[in-house]
Amino acid sequence: MSCLVSVPVDIEVVVIISVYLIAMGSETGAGIFALGQGLLTDIFSGGVWGFHAILYMIIFLFIRVLARPFDLSSAFGRIALVFFSVLVKELISAPLLHLFSLNSNISSYDLLMYVISALFSGLIAPLIFYLLKSIGRPFHKMKEEYMGPV
Repeated sequence: MSCLVSVPVDIEVVVIISVYLIAMGSETGAGIFALGQGLLTDIFSGGVWGFHAILYMIIFLFIRVLARPFDLSSAFGRIALVFFSVLVKELISAPLLHLFSLNSNISSYDLLMYVISALFSGLIAPLIFYLLKSIGRPFHKMKEEYMGPV
């Protein structure tokens, strides 16, 4: 008889897309995306308004600063940036919860889950980057046909 254990692993799609947008040279788009997703998460989560908006804006600024030493044209650079960004997001969320008067204690199990979530998010990032690039190709072709090469 086997025993299945549920492990709470998050894939941070907002962080992955923010890294993708910064890697493609759209820092403004990444900031607007992060803020918009934070606001939408706050609205639809039923939690404290402003928590996710502030959290995702902090992570966006962290990604912008940390992106400079990484080679974002390589898969390893993107994976590493997503890994560190998700890990920092998870570690920042606990003190931010205290700031919003929501008690949150971090155990060693939570830290392990944070690292696992960051690892899975980093490893799935190249696939999501490829999908985003594939989805965007027809739009780039239409833009070039209409406006000419940029």
